[in-house]
Amino acid sequence: MGEYLERETKGICLSVPKNEDTDLIVRFIGDWLAPRKCNLLVLLTRYGYKFESRPECASQNAISKENMVKIREACKRNGIKLVPKMNLMGHQSEKSKDSMDGLLRAHPEFDETPDAGEVFYCRSLCPSHPEIKPVIFDLMDELSEVCESDALHIGCDEVFDIGLCERCRATKKSAADIFADWVNALAGHLRKKGRRAYMWGDRLLSEKTGYGFWEASGNGTEDAINKIAKDIMICDWHYGDMDAYVSVDIFGSHGFDFLVCPWRYKENAAKFLTYANAHGKENLKGFLATTWHGSAAIAKHILNIEKSGDETVQNLASTLNELFV
Repeated sequence: MGEYLERETKGICLSVPKNEDTDLIVRFIGDWLAPRKCNLLVLLTRYGYKFESRPECASQNAISKENMVKIREACKRNGIKLVPKMNLMGHQSEKSKDSMDGLLRAHPEFDETPDAGEVFYCRSLCPSHPEIKPVIFDLMDELSEVCESDALHIGCDEVFDIGLCERCRATKKSAADIFADWVNALAGHLRKKGRRAYMWGDRLLSEKTGYGFWEASGNGTEDAINKIAKDIMICDWHYGDMDAYVSVDIFGSHGFDFLVCPWRYKENAAKFLTYANAHGKENLKGFLATTWHGSAAIAKHILNIEKSGDETVQNLASTLNELFV
């Protein structure tokens, strides 16, 4: 399947491992990803790093600096670009206040919906809070530096709660402007440090495209596609079986460099990559395979250390074996 998309980037998004699984992931990088010509690892870290600049924001059992360096050095040895990933708008926790982790656990004042005991999906941060940027920028800088990366994935997918708090409403900005201003602030900070922003593309697409409300916006953020910086790398994720993946045409025509991002179902991934190869312009740079499962279980299954009975892991393994050939 990897040959269906004739572009330079062959990437995978893996969750940051538990400390005790670090050596396993280092082995997976060297023994499986590298021989199959993977050249990009987006490491889904969120607040799961033992931050020193803002230790209050680190998740429990966060990966240590020592173990993050092991992953960094494994990527270096094998010619794989390491891009750490955070979630810097939505996905701050699960639905309830009791689930707050990382940033919102340490700074509940940054919650976009502070009066809501439970939200529709995941809690979001408030981009209008006057004290939030210094905290976020410190976290971005530290994670980028320990990974020695020239890029950071800022997340920003599935943002359902935006423009709701008093501060955001007082700005009288549209949802698109709130979203774009925040994304541009994050990308601008990275740019000043010589780094590039990666982000998910779903909030830049309208539901009118035919994508559902998970994969496209229904709350007005889609106009941000005309407002955010063009040097941001867009990660265009879609997992369903569709006749046309029109986001490929949309991001291509808007001039963004972008990656197409399939998931676990092999047939759907093949259709997505085939469409992208046929319709993508020069700014389509390749693919980024998403996994959305514990990286240790995936590695153990693929390396034949411990076969998983989980259907998601089995489907992922089958798809990854086709993508990375």
